[in-house]
Amino acid sequence: MKRNLLALAVGVAFILPLAAQAAPTVYGRLNLSVDYMDKDTNVAGVDGKVWELNSNSSRVGVKGNEKLTDELTAVYKAEWDVKGDMGGADLAGRERYIGLKHYQWGTVRLGYIDSPFKNSEDSVDVFNDMVNLDMGKFLYGQNRLANSINYVSPKFLDVFGANLTLQPGEATTANENHIADAISLALSYEDDSLYLSAAMDKEVSNMDAMRFVARYKMSDITLSAMFQTAEPTKTAGVGGKDKEQSFVLSGSYAMDKVAIRGEILSVQQDYVGGKMDDETMLIGVGVDYNLTQSTKAFANLATGTMDANVGATTTSTDATYLGFGMETRF
Repeated sequence: MKRNLLALAVGVAFILPLAAQAAPTVYGRLNLSVDYMDKDTNVAGVDGKVWELNSNSSRVGVKGNEKLTDELTAVYKAEWDVKGDMGGADLAGRERYIGLKHYQWGTVRLGYIDSPFKNSEDSVDVFNDMVNLDMGKFLYGQNRLANSINYVSPKFLDVFGANLTLQPGEATTANENHIADAISLALSYEDDSLYLSAAMDKEVSNMDAMRFVARYKMSDITLSAMFQTAEPTKTAGVGGKDKEQSFVLSGSYAMDKVAIRGEILSVQQDYVGGKMDDETMLIGVGVDYNLTQSTKAFANLATGTMDANVGATTTSTDATYLGFGMETRF
């Protein structure tokens, strides 16, 4: 009997220190779709019609935290891209970091982290992660930054927040050897129905940009809008983009298990010298059917037009996108 009690005591002594650190959470998402695209090629004899099976930012990751003191908690995350539609090259790096969270002063994280500018988008992009329709296909700003030194504030007065990333240049080019050769900052206000954000990038990927986002929720209806400008911080050379101006309007309506989405995106890119510019317009709708809390089926339909103006010559490219898919989160 004494031996059994001794063995039990030794076992508990080993288990208790392990129990002090919460087990990490393993999570993931598989999003696959069958997509049809009919896009002008402007090349004689070349058909732009194609069917594809796409993996839309499918991923797997692990995250967790460990309480260090009554005031400090260690946080960590490592996430990888998963090619759900094929084998071969897989597990490409997505967001990963380690940091410290103070219950009163906020969180400092180090790693490969979505920029505050990117995160400020909120839910304005109703085609987020779609291979052909994500707004990152058409406009600047959807950056995940290497060498991030990131600070996320607590919510002041329960509604105001700040997100700041400093990025050392690590002497990759001349004069880039400071702790903040690039800066990304977002300030936000959010309550139960309204979200407002103003964000800026300074010398991020050699670009300066401003972004303003608003979202308003009324019962089952959500309306969002985004306006942004971007331009290079250095001369981009012949043919380089001189300035980009874009806006996105979107909305969604939830009805029990069904959600209807819609989006209008417009991007104008002016080039060095003013002799050429591009204008892109995308209009699309989508519908989701939530099978469970973690699994849904969806369909998307969109049409896009890009006018490339070179001097007095305009070349128009039209495209139609149709897709059906399924997503599950675990």
